[in-house]
Amino acid sequence: MIPDGGILPAASQQENLLLLNHRIRQTEQALEYARRRRKLSYVSMAFGPILIAAVYAAIWLPWWGGESKKIVLIPTFFVALCFGVAAFRLTKDPGGPIDKERSDKRPSEPELELALARLRDERKLVVAGIQGDLKVRRVAYKEDAYSDIDQLRTESRKYRVVNNALQGFLIIGSLAATGIAGIADRMTWDRWTILGLTFLVGVTSGFMGYFKYKERSFYLQQTADAIESEWEAVEVGVGRYKRIPNEEDQLAEFVEEVHRLKTEQKKRQQNLEQPPESRNSGD
Repeated sequence: MIPDGGILPAASQQENLLLLNHRIRQTEQALEYARRRRKLSYVSMAFGPILIAAVYAAIWLPWWGGESKKIVLIPTFFVALCFGVAAFRLTKDPGGPIDKERSDKRPSEPELELALARLRDERKLVVAGIQGDLKVRRVAYKEDAYSDIDQLRTESRKYRVVNNALQGFLIIGSLAATGIAGIADRMTWDRWTILGLTFLVGVTSGFMGYFKYKERSFYLQQTADAIESEWEAVEVGVGRYKRIPNEEDQLAEFVEEVHRLKTEQKKRQQNLEQPPESRNSGD
């Protein structure tokens, strides 16, 4: 029951804050899930027609026939069909995960974005109304730091996978083009194959040089490791924290250091997003 004056006790406000934080994380995960489904629908819509066109073009190649054509084209056709089915289902039923407690429908991205904005506004009001202290907010910030570590490592892993895939294609494509050029006879398709591989290798190299996937992954992982090191140090009271006897002062030092690490990461991210000529001029 809310006492006279309409102000919740500090303990109830803190419980409400924890509940709001949990709901915010759930909504963020649902929104990310909806965005992944939308991206997958775009990929499926792109690759389905491309593979079908490739199968149709390969059928009429005069120099390719026999069993090898069936071995390659039949699985490729079924993969293209799977892409088409996935694109149809994802486009027909977009949105986040189904909330079975409320309805059997998927919430759309705009609905999730509005719900997230509303929850964040509610959290601001609760934080502003907490009687007390900065310590509660600092403790919440400290606990949120570990979820930040997971998020940074997830993003780092994503960029690392992209970089490794592109690097692997770069190595294989370069060796394949060189090998085909070394053993090729005077056949037209060999020259076109070499040209296609060289073009794809050049595009891959350009993407890697422009978007800096390796550097993005490295900086994200570095920031995650630094925050984790600070989190473990303040938990057991080692490093700089063993010279600070007061727990509140330790917490304040931790919050300041984590905020500095996040700010530096944002600056590095902004620098990597600049065009190469801007990055060179800023050095």
